[in-house]
Amino acid sequence: MDDEDETDYAGPVTLFSDDFEDGSLSEWTLTAVENNWYAGTTNPYQGARYAEAKPMNTNEPASVIEKTVNTLGFSGVEVSYSRRLIGLDSADEFKAKWFDGANWQILEQTGGGSANDAGYVFKTFTVSGNNANFKIRFECTAGAVSEFCRVDNVNVVGQ
Repeated sequence: MDDEDETDYAGPVTLFSDDFEDGSLSEWTLTAVENNWYAGTTNPYQGARYAEAKPMNTNEPASVIEKTVNTLGFSGVEVSYSRRLIGLDSADEFKAKWFDGANWQILEQTGGGSANDAGYVFKTFTVSGNNANFKIRFECTAGAVSEFCRVDNVNVVGQ
């Protein structure tokens, strides 16, 4: 194999990963109407922690967690996470988004539907990359103390 062949292969590269096990959300940008996301410990997906929002507000988006990930040089980008939505009704909303450098694109949303997951749901999406301003974002809007959103094992992988 010559040097050119060795440099042509580009396997998957983890560009960002957070399982929240350190108990910190310091790598993330948090904004909220009332209550920010935090690292919780009750009923985690794996390990001992996850990110959770109990916004107790229905002004959308009530609580946001966001991370910039440089995807320059990577054309195929995979965003994956496990999430659990509890007690969300038609007045509530969960959205997962990615920023393409100009606009926010929706990966998933409850869209006025209800959600009450018995367990965590794994989600994976392939999006375009090659963007120094690529971002991922989770929004939780929920009015009651019994309604919340959990996210765990967030990964951004590039090809």
